[in-house]
Amino acid sequence: MNSFLPSYHDPIFSIILIILIAVAVALVTHGWNLYRQERLKRHLYSFLEKFDTASCSLEEENVPYEEGMAKPLLLLARAFEQSGNFDKTISILLYLIRHSRDDELLIYLGKVYLRAGFLQRSEEIFLEIISRHPRRSDVLYQLELLYEKLQDYPKAWETIEALKGQGESTELLDTYLRFLEIRSDRALDPRGRSAALERLLEENDQLYRPVLQELFRLDTTRAWGRVDPQRLEELIDLLWFLPPAQLQLDIIASDSRLASLYYARGDLQEAPKEPSGIFAIEMLCAARKSGFEKGDLHFSYLCTQCKRSFPVTFVRCPGCVALNTVKVEERLAPREPMRSDTLL
Repeated sequence: MNSFLPSYHDPIFSIILIILIAVAVALVTHGWNLYRQERLKRHLYSFLEKFDTASCSLEEENVPYEEGMAKPLLLLARAFEQSGNFDKTISILLYLIRHSRDDELLIYLGKVYLRAGFLQRSEEIFLEIISRHPRRSDVLYQLELLYEKLQDYPKAWETIEALKGQGESTELLDTYLRFLEIRSDRALDPRGRSAALERLLEENDQLYRPVLQELFRLDTTRAWGRVDPQRLEELIDLLWFLPPAQLQLDIIASDSRLASLYYARGDLQEAPKEPSGIFAIEMLCAARKSGFEKGDLHFSYLCTQCKRSFPVTFVRCPGCVALNTVKVEERLAPREPMRSDTLL
């Protein structure tokens, strides 16, 4: 009778054993995944409770959650964000996160906290995401931006190194962070800061405009030595608003584009022989030649990334935080009785 039972060496027994082992592994794996999901869920809830629960005005008894509510509520949150009503955006996002456990919503909440100025909350969220998803380069970029705002440059460099480790190109970000460090270094006097900025410009001229703006503030002579008339479009507003005492007429007179700019402004009496190639300047020059001297230039600043326009200059776009995407746009305007404004 025992001869009918499979022995340890029977192929059928081996197959049955393999099947049983596979089933056991599958059950253990499934159980572990369920446990892990539940653990993450509990961790997320406890993590969110670090924040002020009063921030979420949507309560279960007033607004019972249903599956179809997620998309319209998210659209509403984005609308509130665009209008600058961050409190309501945060309230909606906290409500959605508690029901969806979606990391993308958690990242969005971190970005909103960052824009609203709640930097510590934003940092906690981004670090929480990185602890779960170490290769999220988009979150690392947000962390670097946060440390910029905090002027915590050592942590910003650590974040950049993490981005480099993931193969991200950070050349412009490296240059910008060095620029910020030089600009805020209290150990450097104006002369030392100017020299450091010039070295930075020689190594990488991607930040030509913000470096020149800072140089004009620190050392007019050094700044004029770095003015490239072929890049006049990038500097037109900076040069237009320079006080007369900061003009170096020998440099200006030696180049027709610079001469056109300052003839249009009224600083030079002799009209340049060659045009500047900039429409607004040529219109002011033509008007002055005909005796009209009440023209002026007004400026706005376009982000070439998000296409939004702003009344003040920037290095990081105030809207999309893209780096070095400013385009200066000039327009003709009547001259006001007194002009005391300056960009420096």
